[in-house]
Amino acid sequence: MICLLSSSLALAECRDDDAKFSADKKARSFMSGDTFMAAKVLKRHLPSRRKEVASYIYVKADDLYYTVYTLVNSACKADVIKRTKGKH
Repeated sequence: MICLLSSSLALAECRDDDAKFSADKKARSFMSGDTFMAAKVLKRHLPSRRKEVASYIYVKADDLYYTVYTLVNSACKADVIKRTKGKH
């Protein structure tokens, strides 16, 4: 019983709301802009429990809108994997 409990705690994943918040924070710092739309969890990789999240960023200096894709791990740490070209 104790082994089962400890293994389920080890596989705990980041909640969707926390993943979106972490991804938006990382995207804003990466692009130096502000979010203009709520982030979306696109998919979850089952073995690793990482979530792919899309954040939508507006950069005022460029007057462009970007989509920044991040992978969020079980500890809610986001890493940028790609971004789109800016659009008006």
